[in-house]
Amino acid sequence: MKSSQTGVSASSIGNDDSESETELETIGRFMTRLKVRNLPRNYQLFHEALYGQDRCLASEIEALGPHPSQSKLDEIGLKHRLVSHCGLVARKSESDAADMLREVADQLAKGLKKKRHFARGVGTAPNASAALDSLHASLSNLMLYETELIERLKNCASLSEPKRRADA
Repeated sequence: MKSSQTGVSASSIGNDDSESETELETIGRFMTRLKVRNLPRNYQLFHEALYGQDRCLASEIEALGPHPSQSKLDEIGLKHRLVSHCGLVARKSESDAADMLREVADQLAKGLKKKRHFARGVGTAPNASAALDSLHASLSNLMLYETELIERLKNCASLSEPKRRADA
């Protein structure tokens, strides 16, 4: 890949025809050349690549070639701990937490279904003794508790679900 065509490096900045070009214009030009979306986090990524101290960042972006995927750019931003990419970690954590809560709720729901089946069997037993009645009452209370817990977990999961945004 030729640096004059798509590279992201400080040396290619010096080869500009326009010496009066601002940093923002330079960043925008490189992003346009690589067909990178004009998201604020991408501007910071390219600013660091072009003007920052870490030359590895520029090399990593250049290695992606033209039209790099947003996820690959975000990986680089996260790897280099750019401030603009910190929100991505929070969104991923929220999404992971919501997934975990949904999974726990599903597991509880399966266990509750089995307990209900067992409770119906105990309730219809021909010789239901006092011990079975006590067991049936305890099982009913447990199922009620689990039902409430499932609903609370589902509510928490839906509240924890990150808001889907166009720039994600």
